[in-house]
Amino acid sequence: MARGFWNWYEKFNRVVRTFTGPAQLGAGHPESPEQRRADAPCPLCGRPMTAHSVLRSADQRTASRLVCPVEQTG
Repeated sequence: MARGFWNWYEKFNRVVRTFTGPAQLGAGHPESPEQRRADAPCPLCGRPMTAHSVLRSADQRTASRLVCPVEQTG
């Protein structure tokens, strides 16, 4: 039974691929490396990202945390 289904599935895929073609990978446009400025503003507080600190934990279960300068002073 399983072998018969597998043969049918392979035949079905061969027919479908003639209409759809191979799988298209990627976003459909050339990907360019992301360029970030060193003085890019923080989306939350607007200050430069260089003024922020990142807290990373030793284990991989806890997410990294971005600390804004506003949180540090206030």
